[in-house]
This record gives sequence, C-alpha cells and structure tokens, in this order.
Amino acid sequence: MKTNLRLIGGKKLQSPKNIYTRPTTLRVREAIFNILNDRVENSNWLDLFSGTGAISCEAYNHGARKIIAIEKNKNNSKICLKNLLSLQDADNRKNDIDVICKDVLNWTKPNYDRNLSSRIMDLNKLKFDFIYLDPPYDVDFYELVLNQIFNCNFLKKDSLVICEHSPNLNIEKSALWEIIDVRDYGQSRLTFLINV
Repeated sequence: MKTNLRLIGGKKLQSPKNIYTRPTTLRVREAIFNILNDRVENSNWLDLFSGTGAISCEAYNHGARKIIAIEKNKNNSKICLKNLLSLQDADNRKNDIDVICKDVLNWTKPNYDRNLSSRIMDLNKLKFDFIYLDPPYDVDFYELVLNQIFNCNFLKKDSLVICEHSPNLNIEKSALWEIIDVRDYGQSRLTFLINV
C-alpha cells in the first residue's frame, strides 16, 4: 500500500494503512484527465468503489460541479471525504460533494432509493456526465454493475462510463452499451463506454 498518494498537482492525500485498497495510480489519473480534458468542467461525476477518493479529488480539481463518491468501507469513506474537503475552496462547496458509505451493488440497482443515503442532493433526479467504476481487480462486478448503471435513470444521453480494471479482463459490448476506447497503462486497463 502506497502512503505517498498525491494528486496531479502534487497535493498529498491521506490513504488507509492497509493492503486492500488500491488507489488509481498517478499515471492512470493523468491519462484519464488528459483524455477528458475540459469536458470535466461543470460536469456531474459519480465515483463507484471510490476508496481514498483520488479520482473524485482529480475530478473536483478539474472543475466538476457535483461529485458523488460511493464506498462501502467506513474507514475508506471517511478518508475519501477528508481528502475531498481538504481541496481548495471545498468549504464553500460542501453541498456539491457527497461521500456515501453504501455497497455499490445495492446503490446502483435501478429501483434503489438513493436519497436514503444522501442528505445533500436529490440523487434520484441527478444525472451524471461521468461514472468511474473501479472495483477490486480480483472480483468481477463489472457486468452486474454496468447492467444496473445502464438500466438506471442517472445517465445522460452522452454520459461516459469509465471502467478501470486488470488488463486480463475484457469488458464485452452489450445491447445497453458500446465500447468507444480501450487503453492499457501497465497493470491497469481503461475501458470507455457510452449508451447505445
């Protein structure tokens, strides 16, 4: 477990002292935000299996308007919130940030009342421009969660779903989504999906 977790600009983030959390590497984060570029500005961002919140923090720093992070581990969700609230001007934007300590597999179910887990935003009406999906590499939750995401009402017509996973896993095209790009960065692969 790396303890020197830093954002693209160099700001240090807190990280848990365990071997089970695998924050997205700086190289992968740099690649993502170089690809997305200014599209992140004023976007709504959903970070699933958020861990330390490194991706959420990068989205915030790149101008995302609303950020929701879902992490079921209580310790990690507290660290994620601390990291987000440590960012510049975060005190003035508390209503734009929510870290929800829930299981992603339940939270993404189409009939789940997401407002039960948030006091800040009406999550049943919020639609996301970007959804980042990064479960542990050794479990294959992708097909289940993707099916739930693409059957929910929180995607826009042009929403982009980004999956981070092992290069040993291939995410297949479906009747619900189309794969528009796949990129490898060392031990990580990024698969970019859109609505069909």
